Amino acid sequence: MPDDQTFIVVRYGDDESALFNPNCASHTLTEWIRKKCKCENDIIIDLVDLEGQVKNLPTRPKDYASEMVTGRETYVLIRVERCNDGKFNYTSLLNNLAEVNPELNVKLSSMSRPTTRTSKNKKQKPQVKQIKTARQESSQGKRPGSSEKPKKSAK
Repeated sequence: MPDDQTFIVVRYGDDESALFNPNCASHTLTEWIRKKCKCENDIIIDLVDLEGQVKNLPTRPKDYASEMVTGRETYVLIRVERCNDGKFNYTSLLNNLAEVNPELNVKLSSMSRPTTRTSKNKKQKPQVKQIKTARQESSQGKRPGSSEKPKKSAK
């Protein structure tokens, strides 16, 4: 009976689910999930439990997946996208997550949404300062560059 406890349920697509054995390297589990759930090869996939904890399987590809997931638990397949600021955006690959588990849907959205707002604010402020600095420099007299100095001293 201990073998029954090692399987996990992954929900994806149009309310589909599949069983997987996590008693393998997390890279192997991820590739089996990708194949069974028909995910594209160029996206990063991961699992999130029903409490909203992302399992971060891709970050530990050689470790046993059973160290990161719990047997007999249900997980939702997610797509992970790295933003320009180094943070992550999570998208459920279970199409009806908002209906099936609205709390988890809100958690995934909140984990992704602040990243977008923060990056926009951080990008806008420095651009304004840089534009002002460039204008100020152009209005002030510039010091001659090293290439210009020999010309002046030669005269």
